[in-house]
Amino acid sequence: MKKFAGKGIVTMVVLAAIAVVGYSSVTVVAPNERGVQVTLGEVTGDVLEPGMHYHAPFISTIRKYSIVPKGMNVTFSVGKDGAITKDMQTVGSQVTVFYRYDGTKLMDAVKKYSESILENAITRSLVASVKESVGKYSIYELVENQDKITSDVTTSLNAKLTEYPIEVTQLTISNWDWSDDFDKNIKETMNRTQQVRQAEQDLKLTETNAQKQVAEAEAAKKAAEQTAEGELIKAQKAAEAKRVEADALAYYNSKVAQNYQVEIKLKELEIELEKAKKWDGRQVPEYVPLTAAGGIVNLPAAKQ
Repeated sequence: MKKFAGKGIVTMVVLAAIAVVGYSSVTVVAPNERGVQVTLGEVTGDVLEPGMHYHAPFISTIRKYSIVPKGMNVTFSVGKDGAITKDMQTVGSQVTVFYRYDGTKLMDAVKKYSESILENAITRSLVASVKESVGKYSIYELVENQDKITSDVTTSLNAKLTEYPIEVTQLTISNWDWSDDFDKNIKETMNRTQQVRQAEQDLKLTETNAQKQVAEAEAAKKAAEQTAEGELIKAQKAAEAKRVEADALAYYNSKVAQNYQVEIKLKELEIELEKAKKWDGRQVPEYVPLTAAGGIVNLPAAKQ
């Protein structure tokens, strides 16, 4: 029984040793990683792509490097480390950089650079790039040119880091800062600007009121002219009506006079007719007496 128990223990030890050796000889590289094999302190082979890789246990290892972007913050103070603008103002800011390993240069990352060396290189290059870009603008132009400055700094930083096995994927600049003295000047300038704008608004208001008064005066004048013109037209129409009425009356009177003359003529004819009817051949006096009704008075015959 002891003999069999001893064999079982040995078997278990051998299996455990085999498992440890097998585990030590296999390394899995994730999809967001790249690997490099190091044998007895020396880099061997090429960059290992994602997947399972075998290597000699105990004397060989596979170092894995993430290609997921990593971020770091760099703060520029307003003092000696700040950037100087075109108008000689010192400004500070907060810059966030995201970078990752360049898969094609991963061997250099393993052989030449540590993580701290790469971060120092990024910081130095970033400081130089920010100062170069900020120096192209005045302090008043920084905010409105934020996107252009960010793009310029990113391009400049990548150019300065070409010898390193990394690449910048994103960069942001925020929290622009400046000295207290300049901040005071800005407030004073804003106050003066506000006063100027207020004066301009007051002037515009005065001009507007003046224009309103002129417009009202012109409107009143025009209304008065229109009223006077209307009264004149009304008077002219009244005079025309009077003239037409006078002409009509004169015409009526002339017709009445004509009718009156006709009536007189007719009456004379009637008288002549009556005289003719009653004439006995003797001389009739020219004067013929008439009654109130217009009849002829019979006169007695003269005695012989």
